[in-house]
Amino acid sequence: ESSKVFEPEWKAVQDSSKDLNIVSFDCLKNPRVCRESDVESYPAIRLYRRGRKMIRYRGERDAEQILAFAKRARRPVVTEAEASVVPSLLDNDAVVFLAHIGPGDNDFRSQFKALAARYRDSYTFIMTGPLEGRSALHCFNNLNDEENTTEPTAKVGILEAFIKRCSAPLIPELIRANEADYTGTGKSLLHYFFASKAERDKYRAEMRPLAKKYAEFLHFTMNDVNEYPEMLGILGLKGGSKTGLSLQNPNTGEVFPYRGKKKITPKFVEEFLNDVIEGKVKAFKGTRKGGHDEL
Repeated sequence: ESSKVFEPEWKAVQDSSKDLNIVSFDCLKNPRVCRESDVESYPAIRLYRRGRKMIRYRGERDAEQILAFAKRARRPVVTEAEASVVPSLLDNDAVVFLAHIGPGDNDFRSQFKALAARYRDSYTFIMTGPLEGRSALHCFNNLNDEENTTEPTAKVGILEAFIKRCSAPLIPELIRANEADYTGTGKSLLHYFFASKAERDKYRAEMRPLAKKYAEFLHFTMNDVNEYPEMLGILGLKGGSKTGLSLQNPNTGEVFPYRGKKKITPKFVEEFLNDVIEGKVKAFKGTRKGGHDEL
């Protein structure tokens, strides 16, 4: 069923990428091919390049993001650019990292290149000269409309933590590859269920200010009801629903579902959160079982 839901997005990828050799396999009809490609669940996307290592795509089932993934794979791991060119490159991807590196800052240069090699599938990395004589690492999260900066450090893991922190989407779509990143933080999760890409994008745009306001305590997340219908029941919502809202506390197992018919707007969502805080919404013990497939 999830593969059928994905078909329109995959067709959009095919229609938009004439310079890519795109091949599809039905794993039910071609189990050997899928087994040899290490596909245990599907749909699954693999990028093969002559003489290079295969890359797994683990992002959202969205044509635009899949095409962005393919474009990154064809770029250099790190794009070296003159300062005058840099501004034109900063909106080339959802998340762009820009390193200003001085001529003698070899440790920072090595760290940046190593991190770029590790995360080049997901983000764009650019390197240029020092800024006012100093080295620095900038993160441009165009999806969240945020910019962050940090200075070079010799401490192991600091720069990688910066990359993970500032690249995180403010309102992510939950899939198997990222689920644990949010359920394991200790924060509650406000789940929104959507049935179409248009609904997803509208919710993400409208809720961004509210998600920023509550970011210290709460993750705003989204679930595709077509791909993960079982999550409705797990989160206290009626099976077969095409939309829904539910607040989950992974620490206690409590779930606070909204079962009414009001339109889900920023004003309503904030009222719902306040109702939960004030004890006006009945909780039930939920269990987070099941799980997502590879995408």
